[in-house]
Amino acid sequence: METKNAKPASKDELATEIAKALGEEQRIDLYRHVFERHDEAVIMKAFDHVIKLPTEKIKKSKSALFFYLLNKYAEK
Repeated sequence: METKNAKPASKDELATEIAKALGEEQRIDLYRHVFERHDEAVIMKAFDHVIKLPTEKIKKSKSALFFYLLNKYAEK
């Protein structure tokens, strides 16, 4: 993501990074749309949770878990 001295990444760069990390490069427009609809802090919280979770604990896919958590965190 970003380092101490680096400038903050743009929403487009973050959407691209998340899509790649979740193996969804072909659906980049969907992840850009997520940044239009949701607060960046909520997005990053869901993404951080997915990335830290071991793959064997994920039932469907990383992207499915990401969208589930995104909706769950957005409700709060």
